[in-house]
Amino acid sequence: MSRTFTPFANANPSARSLVENLPSLKDQVPQYREAMREIGSHLASAFFPKIASLKGRDVFVICTVEDADFLARGIIEKLEEELKNHESVRTRMMCIWNERVNHNGISSAPIVKAYEEEYNNEHPIFVVVKSIISGACVVKTNIARAISHSKPNQIFVVSPVMLEGAECRLKNEFPDSISDKFEFIHFATDTDKSLSGEEVVPGIGGSIYELLGIGNAHSKNKYLPKIVRDRRKIYFPTLSAA
Repeated sequence: MSRTFTPFANANPSARSLVENLPSLKDQVPQYREAMREIGSHLASAFFPKIASLKGRDVFVICTVEDADFLARGIIEKLEEELKNHESVRTRMMCIWNERVNHNGISSAPIVKAYEEEYNNEHPIFVVVKSIISGACVVKTNIARAISHSKPNQIFVVSPVMLEGAECRLKNEFPDSISDKFEFIHFATDTDKSLSGEEVVPGIGGSIYELLGIGNAHSKNKYLPKIVRDRRKIYFPTLSAA
């Protein structure tokens, strides 16, 4: 198996070590969750200098349900820490529940439901979060949902690990007017997949759902992240608890 580390990882030995150690945390759910949260913080530090000078634009973090409490939380907490003195820049969140479908060899990821906070949709900054990007169908679906009613200025696609070629596959799904706004922030690029073709090797150590202790690809959609519950009380206080 072959892996290369990006300049972001080489400039941040702590982040590189966290990513390298992920496979060793299999069956250690609390430690894996914390490692993902820490990686999220490091990812935010990697792209924050690119947005620090912007004013009056919301940073809209788009994540999947499985990443919300861990990788995305680390990103959001770091962004909010860095932006606390930037009154005109706000951090907002969308959490998406995707159902993975494979029909005649074609993968898709329809959206089952979504939690979305209000934000200024005129030229926001999108931060699209995924624990690992391989075929990119989930990321494609989630970006398409977000841009359907917004005009993002930049789109950061953020992940600890990406499979080689995933960037091109994702860009090819969108017109140049959208894909030209993509900027990929990740720490490692892998070239190999398991014999089943289901997982990137070494990737993040296996199936993200089991590693995080939230079930499998189907049952994880019953999970309501704590970060969603907490933020919903702030942004939608009149809604009753689920």
